[in-house]
Amino acid sequence: MSFTGVKLPEFDTLVTRHTAAAMQIEELGSLLYGELNGAGLDTAPAERIKKLAAQVGQEAEDLRKRQRIVREMERLKISIGPPIATGTLIGVPDSLPEAQGLLDGTVAAKAAKAAAAGDKNALKQLQAYASKARDSEFVKAFLSQLGAKGVTELPAAIAAQLRAAASAGDAGQTSKEAREAMRLLASALAKGTNPRDPAYMGDAFLNDLVKHGRSEFKVNGTSYYGYQAQALIWRASEGNPPFSEKFMQVVGRDAIVFEKEKFEDRWKASKDAIGSVLGSKQVPMADLATVLGVTEWMIPRTPSMGPAKQPVDDSRKRLGSAVIDDLFHAAASDAKASQALLNHTPAGWKQSVLSYMLTDRLAAFHFHGNTDPFAQALRKALTGKDPVSLALTTEAVNALKEHAKKVFAADSSGKLSIADRKLFDQLSFLRHPMGSAMAAHIDKVYGTFETKSDGFLGPDKRQLGKADMDRLLVLISGDRDAATELQAAEAAHMLKTINDSFKANGGKQVDSALRPEARVFGHLVEARRLALLANAWSDEQARKDAKDTINAAFAFLVGPTGQLGTKVAGEIGGKIGEKGAEIGFDKLAALAAERLIKVGVTSGEALNTANDQNEMIVWLMKSGIASAKIAAGDWSRAAMRAAENTRFVTSGHPPTIKPIQEIVADPVTYDHFMKWTLRYTDIEEITSNLHNTMNTETDTVHGNLGIIEY
Repeated sequence: MSFTGVKLPEFDTLVTRHTAAAMQIEELGSLLYGELNGAGLDTAPAERIKKLAAQVGQEAEDLRKRQRIVREMERLKISIGPPIATGTLIGVPDSLPEAQGLLDGTVAAKAAKAAAAGDKNALKQLQAYASKARDSEFVKAFLSQLGAKGVTELPAAIAAQLRAAASAGDAGQTSKEAREAMRLLASALAKGTNPRDPAYMGDAFLNDLVKHGRSEFKVNGTSYYGYQAQALIWRASEGNPPFSEKFMQVVGRDAIVFEKEKFEDRWKASKDAIGSVLGSKQVPMADLATVLGVTEWMIPRTPSMGPAKQPVDDSRKRLGSAVIDDLFHAAASDAKASQALLNHTPAGWKQSVLSYMLTDRLAAFHFHGNTDPFAQALRKALTGKDPVSLALTTEAVNALKEHAKKVFAADSSGKLSIADRKLFDQLSFLRHPMGSAMAAHIDKVYGTFETKSDGFLGPDKRQLGKADMDRLLVLISGDRDAATELQAAEAAHMLKTINDSFKANGGKQVDSALRPEARVFGHLVEARRLALLANAWSDEQARKDAKDTINAAFAFLVGPTGQLGTKVAGEIGGKIGEKGAEIGFDKLAALAAERLIKVGVTSGEALNTANDQNEMIVWLMKSGIASAKIAAGDWSRAAMRAAENTRFVTSGHPPTIKPIQEIVADPVTYDHFMKWTLRYTDIEEITSNLHNTMNTETDTVHGNLGIIEY
């Protein structure tokens, strides 16, 4: 940003004269045009003068805008520039938007300082600038004026005002103003600490945030650490813009280390003999809104900030949030930011932040019951296809497998039981994000059961054991959404196996290729059933749920976020209507499978006709083979002769199969087509033994878990 210096009153004189000149030139152009036109002469000279007048007029308007900005800066006693003999040189950015941003940011910072000093009206004034937080020049001016110390102290002042208003029974209006002000702070801080943003304040500003985050302050007699106040800014973030990877590397990581430094001793005390007898909880470092008792007014409730789905002890839950909860709320909107926190081992630590959160600090998440922020950040960090996501998922799998060993055991009758209910409940909020992570890396789940080297690796670099994986799947599958995503991912994996077989040799060995897929499916569906039985569901309830979950997995697979749904919408959707568009085998098979499965889910075909979940999976296999056969298109002559004059072929000679989207659009045509497909392929023969394969694998699961069959 460059600046132009101006002196008053000379600048005012310049504006006045420039405006007058524009008017005079415009008048001259009009007079000349009239004279030339009246004499029947060429009016081009007059047109050029009028054009010049317009340009000068625009320059005059630009100068008047600058004059208004300068006057406002003068009125507010904003001085940017060096003093000179006759006064002060006022620096005005050459760009008007930059100048306006500088002015607004400076005025907003003055209001923020006034609010921090207790001025109630200043908080309302600050609220008015909430919409300016996306302007880089505004952010730079705002943060420059406040500094890291001011940024740290402002949330505390706002929280203190809210407490006073709440005590007086009048928190409503103040609450609205506070929320707007905190959103302004969150957006500004996110931009100002992102090296890729023009508003970046530099590394020194980040280091100052750390310095003041570790410092002790007071507000209305209450002592607090700077991070407890900064956390309110993180919690107010709406993720647009998100906090950057750099912010999490510098500030976020240090906040995690700082909490451990300050609270580790008391956490150890809560676990000793006396603490255990007294039922002590692992108390985290609370944010300042929680300390001051203004949580319900400070930040609007959002799903990510609400209570956990399954709180450990709702009757004793403390309303509020921890500093670390707020930090993960800010990180959860960006995968890189979440990974920056979790994929790190601080100096002097023997474990990474991820392992620490899943082990030593696990109970602290439940003190306030505010577990969703960490769960969402975990899901964001682990569900990508990048190496960091896989490494973090592997680390999380190894941490949770140790928990699973403690949670489950065979009871006196040899059935699976929950041996440690407290730990089981503490882990409940991790099931869905871990289910999503393992679904994203389903090839590693498959590899654990079906290969010797392509599964998840343990700390010793050896492949995770099958028994460990089965226990882990039971733990995770207790969450319906997690089980659904895992089964949908395996369904997509199986469809790819079918397609690969047809591309390799026309599907001649697809039955052999499907047996491992059937075995893996056997582990997944039995894990869900056992999770329910261990939670005292009846066998009838568990069997019904097993079918419902498979059906939900099919629906997820073809839904907007499922693998087939996104593939068809993104890669094929735009080509279907294109005349002469060529769709390759993989895409055509995906389209056919998506259409067949969607019709099956909508009509309840598999759910209503199958006796159990394994028959539903066989139905899916049949649909996948039919889809691959459609994509391959190598029907026998006998098949095509039998198809003549049917609803699903064209009227040509020889006829051809109609597009799959036309076939599935009509239920009668679809039924005829599927009967023909089953008759003229060897689908029934191929899949006849796969149902037994899945049933046999159920016994394998029971053997891995050391329980009797039930």
